Amino acid sequence: MTNSKWIRIAFAIMLVLLMAAAQTAPPQQEVLPVGSAVIAEIKGEVVFTSPEGAPVPAQRGSALTADSKIETAKGSVLLQLQDGSQALIKSHSNVVLRAPNQGKGFSLELFLGQILMKVQKRTGEAPSFRMGTPSAVITVRGTRFQVEVSKKHKTYVDVFEGLVEVEGLMPGSPHILLKPGFYSGVDPDRAPSEPRESSPNEGNGRDNGHEGQNPGTQRNSGEQERSQPKQAGSEGKPD
Repeated sequence: MTNSKWIRIAFAIMLVLLMAAAQTAPPQQEVLPVGSAVIAEIKGEVVFTSPEGAPVPAQRGSALTADSKIETAKGSVLLQLQDGSQALIKSHSNVVLRAPNQGKGFSLELFLGQILMKVQKRTGEAPSFRMGTPSAVITVRGTRFQVEVSKKHKTYVDVFEGLVEVEGLMPGSPHILLKPGFYSGVDPDRAPSEPRESSPNEGNGRDNGHEGQNPGTQRNSGEQERSQPKQAGSEGKPD
C-alpha cells in the first residue's frame, strides 16, 4: 500500500473521530452579559422593549440585555437573571433590567407593581444583590422576598427567607433589616417604617385607605409562599 493511500486512510479515520466527538461533546452553555436575563416562562400580555426602544420578541428563551424594559398588563413573566437569580414579575408591573456593575449598582428597578425574587446566594467577596424603586433601595445576599410599588410610589418589602436590608432614598435614611415573616413600607422621601409582622389578612392595602394597593389581587401569607419563584419550568411558572 502506497504512502498516499495510508495518508488518505488516516485522514478518513481522523474525520470520523472528529465527527463522533462533535456529536458526543456536551453543548457549550452560553455566557450571558452582565445585567442580562432570559425569559424562562411567560403568560398573557407582556411587552419587552430594548434599550434602543425597539420591541423584543416575547417568547420563552429570548434574551434581554441590560436596560431592557418589561411591562406586564394582565400577564406575568419569570426571568432567569445572568447571576442565577429569578424574578417573577406579576401583572400590572413596570420593570427595567440593570447592569449591577454600572450606575447605582442595581440589578433591577421596579417602578410599579410586584416582583417575587429568589436571589442566588452570594459568598465571599461577591457583591450583594441590589434593586431600586422610586422610594427605596433593597439589598440582599441570597434570599426570597417580595417587593411592591404602589401608584403613589410607596414601596413594600416582605421577606420569606433570609435577611433583607431596606433603606429610603432620603439623605441619611436609616437601614433596617427584615427577617422572615416581616415587612416594611417606605414612602417617597421617608425612612422605612419599623418592621411589622405579616398577618394572613394583610394584603397590599396595609395602610390608611388601601393607599398601598397594587393593581393585582389581594393576597395572604399562604398565597405569598405559593407564588415565590422556584426553579424555572416547575412550580415557579407565572400564574
